[in-house]
Amino acid sequence: MEEEEKAPGLSAGYNENVLVLLVQNPNVVFTYLELSENFWGVLMEHGQPVLRLYDVTGGVAPDGRPQAEVVLPPFTANWYFRDLTPGRTYTSEFGWRDGRGLFVSLLRSNPASTPANQRVWTQAPLKTAPGPERAVPALSARDSGEDEEKDAGLPSSYSS
Repeated sequence: MEEEEKAPGLSAGYNENVLVLLVQNPNVVFTYLELSENFWGVLMEHGQPVLRLYDVTGGVAPDGRPQAEVVLPPFTANWYFRDLTPGRTYTSEFGWRDGRGLFVSLLRSNPASTPANQRVWTQAPLKTAPGPERAVPALSARDSGEDEEKDAGLPSSYSS
């Protein structure tokens, strides 16, 4: 009997230290976090893992005052920041806080801009019922614009 070869399992990550910020909608951003196993081990020995979110609209660098901050449970891989202001640019920062409250930044994400929270009105294309081709009626003098003086300022769908 031949031994069956087992395919290698897929890795849960790349064992790299990465922080990525993605926009989900005008009020929510998603942070993806991957840390090497060694990094998590050292981090847990020295303090609490902390994730911060900064509003960097207009190219303003973080000044130490995060918009939001959360102490992460160990081995957390992602986080949602909710109730944000639409039309702003955000960046996230991962670090640790020691027992005295000192925050040390370890990773910073890319900037991500949330869209403005505006309604966009679109008109769906008109659907016609399936069937034989219909003849297009010829333009009348009125539809061709010959009588424009009489109807000046009225949309073409109005009749007088």
